[in-house]
Amino acid sequence: MIIWVMVAAVFLIAFRQPGTRHHQGVKRGFDMFLVNGPRICVAILAAGFISQILPEDLVAEWLGESAGWQGILIGCAVGPFFPGGPLVIMPLVLALFKAGAGVPALVALLATASTWGIHRIFMFEIPMMGGRFTGLRLFSSIAIPPLAGLLAALLVHFLGPPAMPH
Repeated sequence: MIIWVMVAAVFLIAFRQPGTRHHQGVKRGFDMFLVNGPRICVAILAAGFISQILPEDLVAEWLGESAGWQGILIGCAVGPFFPGGPLVIMPLVLALFKAGAGVPALVALLATASTWGIHRIFMFEIPMMGGRFTGLRLFSSIAIPPLAGLLAALLVHFLGPPAMPH
């Protein structure tokens, strides 16, 4: 609901601007929807299928709240291999969460997907920034995902786990 209010507010701001900015905004939004809409639909469908085939006992054992460092390290190990950006990753993470994965492992997974995404490194970073820059960035960020998982574990311990999304 909040997103709809935000869209309405920015539409009204654009509508009040001189010219046809609101028309241009609707066109640009529709163009982005044509590109990203199918990705979102496929990611949500894939997450739905994955949620039905994931062995919940195995997910809970390896990635659950009680998995400790094991779950965090597994999250760190698989995160770089998750394809795409948040439009693809978040539905998959939701499926893992619903299958019993704990917050620390998922935070570590998301952190590695963001900082060490293999697809981004080979398709964009090395070609644009070069191998030396990429190596320095990877080495300097090596501790971020496990530390993020550890901090998430501490927060869950003191504040409790988040509610299960619908």
